[in-house]
Amino acid sequence: MGDFGYVATVTAVEAPTVLVLLVGIVLTATAGRRLPRRPRLLALSGLGVLLVTSALSLAWIVLMPRMFTADWGRSNFQLVNTAYGVVQGLAYPLGLGLVIAAVLTGRRAGDAQANPWGGWPPGGPAPALTGQPAPTPGWTADASAVPGAPGQWGGRSRPDGTGGAGPL
Repeated sequence: MGDFGYVATVTAVEAPTVLVLLVGIVLTATAGRRLPRRPRLLALSGLGVLLVTSALSLAWIVLMPRMFTADWGRSNFQLVNTAYGVVQGLAYPLGLGLVIAAVLTGRRAGDAQANPWGGWPPGGPAPALTGQPAPTPGWTADASAVPGAPGQWGGRSRPDGTGGAGPL
């Protein structure tokens, strides 16, 4: 029963990672035309490498106690352990790098339109500033402030430039 408990615990710990990677592979594979071919292939490759790395890690954790009980010898165990470490050390950055490349591939500098607010909200140019800002829905106006200005602005931070003391 002890061996089964160990395997069940290790599997339960690794299961969320494996599930996330499997869902990522399915979502990426079914993205179709929403995701261009090159980024989709890079993402699938990266997620696949990460899934194999996770499965290898699970297998190593489950098999390691058996290696201690088997008569492998210290040098053989060190050799296998070193090989596992090298594969893990190379595979994880490779998979993650492929996923990052998928995110960045196919992007052009002109894809995002800049506007005065740093990209938000999307849309046309900023409205011209007038003497009084338009009231914003959902914000209450302060009775002592300039009529129509949102109540949370006061002092020098007023958007109408009055600084709370009238027009400049």
